[in-house]
Amino acid sequence: MITSTHPLNILVVEDNPSDYFLFSEYLRLSGLPIRELFHAQKLQEAADIAQEETPDLIFLDLTLPDSEGIQTFERLNAAVPHISIIVLSGVSDKDVALHTIALGAQDYLVKGEFDEKVLVKSIQYSIERKKILQKVVENYERYNTLIKATNDTIWDWDLRTNEILWNEGITTIFGFRPVDVQNTYEWYSQKIHPDDRERVLLKIEGCITEGKDQWEDEYRYLSGAGTYRFVFDRGYILRNDQHKPYRVIGAMMDITERKKMQEELVRSQIETQKLITQITIQTQEQERREIGRELHDNINQILATAKLCVDMALNDEDIRKELLTKSYDNISRAINEIRSLSKTLVPPSLGDIGLKEALLEMIENMTVSPELRIRIKANDHHIETLSNNKKLILYRIVQEQMNNIVKHARATHAEVELKTSRKKAHLVIKDNGIGFDPKQKAKGIGLNNIVSRVEMQNGNLEIISSSGQGCVLKVDIPL
Repeated sequence: MITSTHPLNILVVEDNPSDYFLFSEYLRLSGLPIRELFHAQKLQEAADIAQEETPDLIFLDLTLPDSEGIQTFERLNAAVPHISIIVLSGVSDKDVALHTIALGAQDYLVKGEFDEKVLVKSIQYSIERKKILQKVVENYERYNTLIKATNDTIWDWDLRTNEILWNEGITTIFGFRPVDVQNTYEWYSQKIHPDDRERVLLKIEGCITEGKDQWEDEYRYLSGAGTYRFVFDRGYILRNDQHKPYRVIGAMMDITERKKMQEELVRSQIETQKLITQITIQTQEQERREIGRELHDNINQILATAKLCVDMALNDEDIRKELLTKSYDNISRAINEIRSLSKTLVPPSLGDIGLKEALLEMIENMTVSPELRIRIKANDHHIETLSNNKKLILYRIVQEQMNNIVKHARATHAEVELKTSRKKAHLVIKDNGIGFDPKQKAKGIGLNNIVSRVEMQNGNLEIISSSGQGCVLKVDIPL
């Protein structure tokens, strides 16, 4: 409210000198502090003064030399919408003055029917009403901007009338034509998927009757195209002083694409698990074949030779000693072969000897070409603080890749490097062999075993190779 300490700038738009003089006298008698009183006789002159001087209030006669009637107010209000306007009317244009109130005028005074007291009250109330209106407009614009900035469909449900108002999202997001949208609760509820409808409506009703402040749910909602969209909907329940609900304001978010991504992720995880299971079975079958071949082609032959020597020694005393010696040597060879095979199959005791020592022992027991030199770099002491499970994974990956290098790479140099960072264990295996094209070469059982082990640890695998350029295998496993 204006006080006596608030000097006013007032613009009076009046082309009749007598009416202007009388108005000036009433203004003087009112006792209001006036900083400056501007006077204009034409509408264009008034618009220029208002835009340049920005008065607190404008008194406007609707009948001017360059404009008349409703248009006088509309033109000036459009030019300075932030300034309060009080219409000065004659008795004959009282209805026109009332119309200007509907268009945004703050008040109207009929010439000859007001005094200084009415004038004071009209000035005070008009300026305050304009301030309040300006705040309402700013809040409304802020609300609309906020709604446009979100991809949600905003709805406003009046529980007293069962009317629901929608923002533009119901047309832009769900594809309904504006003429098809009905502002009723029944229209909204009928668009919920039949399988979800009863559950959703009962939950809404329960939240309202149980005194809760908010509600949320996921369900399927019909779009304008006739297809159902997955939505995440939530509403905030407003209550009066008696805690009686009277309004629910909410936002409906289209999560169809998110649902598709989640379903795709689940399918991908299932496929990955199937692949891991398949590779595990293939690995087991491959290991059985390797064991069978080793037993049949190598150890079985050695033991058969030893048995033959024993049989011959039993029947021939002359060469018995020589035959038993040969039998002893063959049995010793078989024992060594079985020991070597066992070390390949049975996980090493990494907690006792450490990962680096286990790798050195593994390479020492491998059948490696004399031309191939293998170097191990594992000086990071944090390697030995890894869990035994992660150590075993790294050990098996090195074992698989070293077998690949020995069998296929024709390399003369290979290097195994192990180190850690704050969040990962890093393994790099390099060789200078014949290399291959990772994009064209189908993965063998060895590489598949490596891939499955890395995936089970949620790690990353990178293979860098090309024909004649050797191969670099990089593995990162989260700690």
